[in-house]
Amino acid sequence: MISNIIFDCDGVLIDSEILSFAVDEKLLPNYGVTITASDLAREFGGVTYGEMVAALNERFGTEIDPKRYQERCEAELSRTFETELRAIPGMRDLLTRLTVPIALASGSDLARLDQCLALTGLVDFFEGRIFSAEQVACGKPAPDVFLFAAAQSGWQAEQCLVIEDSPSGIIAARAAGMRSVGFLGGAHRSLEDYGILRDAGAEYVAGNSDDLHNCLRDFGLLGPSRH
Repeated sequence: MISNIIFDCDGVLIDSEILSFAVDEKLLPNYGVTITASDLAREFGGVTYGEMVAALNERFGTEIDPKRYQERCEAELSRTFETELRAIPGMRDLLTRLTVPIALASGSDLARLDQCLALTGLVDFFEGRIFSAEQVACGKPAPDVFLFAAAQSGWQAEQCLVIEDSPSGIIAARAAGMRSVGFLGGAHRSLEDYGILRDAGAEYVAGNSDDLHNCLRDFGLLGPSRH
């Protein structure tokens, strides 16, 4: 029985991934790496900067310093977010209607999460239950951040449902012993990505917020609309 929901943040609650990977696509050629934002999203959605940079260094034979690269990206993203960041349409209503406790578990660091949730007006839904991969040993696809979120919230893993937009997040949820729903509502995703989330182990894949509403209603996790 599902009695708690753990949300990913980027690409699920907020439409940040399209902005983030656009910055990567812009900056990486300066380091000898040419790759599109869509390819980055498909391959590295949900993982930490360090893990992405390590994979790119191995593939392209580069020596990008992950800490310095992250600092450069975060500085540019912070300016972009101030004017362009939006919540995923329909998410505020969904969060308002949920009838079970929720938490957030993300690969982003806590400072970025605080900024993004404040800018999009979603922070109050998760007060006291915001968790980051920087708090655990390994980021997604390892299960650490989901297990940490559950433990800190006093929840049993098998009673948690994870909402994720990336294969690495779905794999992490499965490794944590949690059920999962894939989400394609972010601007960086398309219905063509349905298969990668199903193949990763998603029990259901929602194409947009309306689909996610219907899915969670079928699970018995939504109350009536308050509008």
